Amino acid sequence: MSQQLPLGIGIRPSVDFSSFIVGRNGEALSHLRTQSDPFLYLWGESGCGKSHLIQAACGLAHAEGRRPAYLPLKSEQEMDPAMLEGLDGFALVCIDDLERIMGQAVWEQAIFSLFNLLRERGAQLVVTANSPPTNLSVGLPDLASRLTWGPCYHLLPLNDDERLELLMSSAERRGMQMSQETASFLLQRTPRDIHFLTLLMDRLDSASMAAQRRLTIPFVRETLNL
Repeated sequence: MSQQLPLGIGIRPSVDFSSFIVGRNGEALSHLRTQSDPFLYLWGESGCGKSHLIQAACGLAHAEGRRPAYLPLKSEQEMDPAMLEGLDGFALVCIDDLERIMGQAVWEQAIFSLFNLLRERGAQLVVTANSPPTNLSVGLPDLASRLTWGPCYHLLPLNDDERLELLMSSAERRGMQMSQETASFLLQRTPRDIHFLTLLMDRLDSASMAAQRRLTIPFVRETLNL
């Protein structure tokens, strides 16, 4: 899938809505899955699942025959606002980490123009940021206004029980089993950021297949040097 999504920079093919642990974010998830609003704003701290959700939205749009584009701005130093040109031709545009380019006049004007063009066409724009729109350092007043035009959801981080569910369900999707004891062991010794935990599961998956071993505590300790 990642090769078929325009501007699918960093999209993980395995990411979809079914692999998202909902926690306290059910309303935001439901709203995003319907893809009925012309503009949607998601915000929250790092690791709360923002990127997961909008990548899943791109995957759903692609499966439905709608043209999606995904643009993460974490490396905006290597990007140019000209990358936004032509995106108004897509049915769904998802922009991740919007705060990265706020305060940069050229970027702000490009986002503002894209917002208006997509709205004129009846296409959808979804953005994520680390704070609500009223707290962003937006220099362009018209853009600041536009960012409050649609539903805005604060994505809340998973609690420990939900992180355990994340690890065990992630293992199951990969055709493995992880006991609650092993998942607890892992959580107690690693950062609890969702993205970091997902990368750990990728690493454990590869190691388990290579060694033909189950995800026991000794195997996890040995593989990750815990």
